[in-house]
Amino acid sequence: MEKNRTDLLDRLTERRRRILREVISHYVRNVRPVSSQLISEQIKASSATIRNELAALEELGFLMQPHTSGGRIPTDQAYRYLVEELLADLSETLADRGRVADVYSQLSSETETLFEGTLDLLTEMTGYVAWVSLPRPSNLEIRSLNFVEVGDYELLAVLVTASGVMQSRKITVPVRLSQLNLARLSEALTNYLRHRSIIEVDYQEMRNIFLRTVDLPAGLYDAVSSFIESMSFSGERVLFSNALKLVVQPEFSRSENLNSVISVLQDKERFIRNLRGKLNSRAVQTIIGTENPDSDLHQCSLVLSRYQVPDTGEGTLGVIGPTRLQYDRTLPWIKLIGESIASALADSSEGRLLGKNDDRT
Repeated sequence: MEKNRTDLLDRLTERRRRILREVISHYVRNVRPVSSQLISEQIKASSATIRNELAALEELGFLMQPHTSGGRIPTDQAYRYLVEELLADLSETLADRGRVADVYSQLSSETETLFEGTLDLLTEMTGYVAWVSLPRPSNLEIRSLNFVEVGDYELLAVLVTASGVMQSRKITVPVRLSQLNLARLSEALTNYLRHRSIIEVDYQEMRNIFLRTVDLPAGLYDAVSSFIESMSFSGERVLFSNALKLVVQPEFSRSENLNSVISVLQDKERFIRNLRGKLNSRAVQTIIGTENPDSDLHQCSLVLSRYQVPDTGEGTLGVIGPTRLQYDRTLPWIKLIGESIASALADSSEGRLLGKNDDRT
C-alpha cells in the first residue's frame, strides 16, 4: 500500500473519511456488516449519497461486501489507514495510567513475577491474548560464513562467531556443487557479515550478494538465510497469556479458525521468526491480517512494542486479537506498558531476568 498510499489518501475526501470511520466503529462493536441506512443516519446525508460513497470506498479497497445487497465491512487496508492516523499521535490520556505505575512499582524488585505481571496487565487493559518475549542477547558478532562440500549435491554451511562458537547446517541443492563458485560466495558473504551482530543482518542485501555472486539455485538463499535467522532466535523465549481468550471473539467461534491461531502460539519459534521478520523501528507497531507472512494469522492483528534492556538485549511485548481489534484503545496501552517494563528492567539492581525462568517456556 505504501507506493499508492498518497494517491489513495488524496481520493479520501473528508466525507469519505468520516464514513470509513463510522463503518469501522460500528463493525468493531457489533461484528455485523454496516448498512448504508445506518451510516446515513450518522452522517446526515441521503441514502443515495452514502451508497455512492460506500461504493467508492469499496473500489478503493477500504471496504468489502460479503453478500450481494448486504452491508459493508472494513478490509485490512481500512484498519491500516486507521492505525496510521492513530500512530501519528499516541498521547491519549489513559484513565488507568496510575494502575500501571502501581503494578511496576511493586514488581520492580520481584524479577520472578515481572513478566507474569506484564502479561496480566496487557490482558486486563486490552482484553486480548498477550505475549512478552524475554530479552535476547543482541551482541552475537559474526566472524565468518563458510561452505564445505559433503557430497555432489550437499554442502555444510558453517557460521563462526567472534567468540569462536560454530554453528552448522547441512543444505541440499538441486545442482552439482561443482557448478557453483562456493569459495567466491563464502568470501563475499563473510566480507558483508564480518563484525555484524547476528540481528543486524540485512537479508535483502544478503540476497543481492547471492545474485551477484552465483547462478542462484532454487532454495540455496532461503536455506542459508533461514540458518542465520535461526541463530538470532536461539536466545529468545516468549510467554503467552491464555490463548483461549480468543474464544470470546466471534471470528474464532469456529474451531478450525481458533486452532490455526493456537497452532502458531504453541510453536513459539515459528511465532518469533515471523514476528522478527516484520519488526521496524517504530515505538509501537501493528501487523494487520494479511500483512503477516504466516497465513494462520491472517484473521488476526498484532500490536506490539520493542523494549531495550541496557547491557542485556531486546525483547517485545504485545497483544493478538481479531483484525477489528480496538486500535484506538490498544495502541496507547502497548506504548505505555512497553515503556514501563523497559524502565523497570533498567532500574533493577539484579541485571534482570537472563533466562532464570526459561523453564516455563
